[in-house]
Amino acid sequence: MKLSNKFIMGALWLAHYLCPLPEKVEEIYVHAQKHNERQVFKLPRDRRGIVYKDLKIHTQTGSYHCLRMKKKGQKPNRAILYIGGGGGVYNYYQSQLFLAKKLLKRVGAEIYYPFYPPTTERPIKEVYRMIFESYRAMLKDYNHEKIAVMGLSFGATAAMTMISWNNYYDEKLLMPALTIGLSPGHVPANQAERESLEALRGIDPYVTVDMVEAYGQIHKDGQELEHWLIHTGHGDFRNAGKIYLYFGEKESLVYAAPIYRQFLEKAEADYRIHIEPDMPHCYGIGRINRASKNTYDEYVGLINSF
Repeated sequence: MKLSNKFIMGALWLAHYLCPLPEKVEEIYVHAQKHNERQVFKLPRDRRGIVYKDLKIHTQTGSYHCLRMKKKGQKPNRAILYIGGGGGVYNYYQSQLFLAKKLLKRVGAEIYYPFYPPTTERPIKEVYRMIFESYRAMLKDYNHEKIAVMGLSFGATAAMTMISWNNYYDEKLLMPALTIGLSPGHVPANQAERESLEALRGIDPYVTVDMVEAYGQIHKDGQELEHWLIHTGHGDFRNAGKIYLYFGEKESLVYAAPIYRQFLEKAEADYRIHIEPDMPHCYGIGRINRASKNTYDEYVGLINSF
């Protein structure tokens, strides 16, 4: 393992021991609920060369914020749907906003940043519906051939589920030209998948094996849901643009890589899955070391060239 990779993994393990996150369903839910109650949407002031706009996204049961941002004076011809993470349970959107702003500096595009509801507030189906409706709203201003979707962790799960949603519900929207996912999740659907996940116990200090199962239970919440809404790697990925998925070798969710590969192959999708040796969950969110820089620069290049 390279020294920089060791440093990153060591820092994550230290944070895990000093500030351990809850891993049981009830504890996660209570912890997330308290956190989410403190989160308030704030429209940033136009500054540092970025112009912001609050786009309201309406579903049949709710109204939500989607933050639009672009460089001052720019009239881009492409856009990015940037979906933050949090397991679909935590609202980390305000704290992760800086990642979208950093990406904005490197791309010639407008960014749409949805503040989707966490599952402590709304059912998982409403979460995915809000994100899908955010994409529908983008199509009013941009051609699908000029739209990319960028997802982090659960955001990557949502990016892939958006494709399944379009197919299963026969929405007939033209899907974005490019989908980029950093560590998309998947809840084990059978014993073989559980064993694959269990084999990685102790490898990930950030998203543990128990968390993967627990988040799935919170998402389901006793509801009768379509299989692919929980076991998201089993989606219908037909009619999609190019898909790039990135996993770290030292994360629990890397078990999902062959599952996504199987169903992407079934869909005859144009895709690539990369597993970075010795790197953690969502390692490509920024330019931290050589491995993360290579991945970050790769998808920035994809966005700027599609």
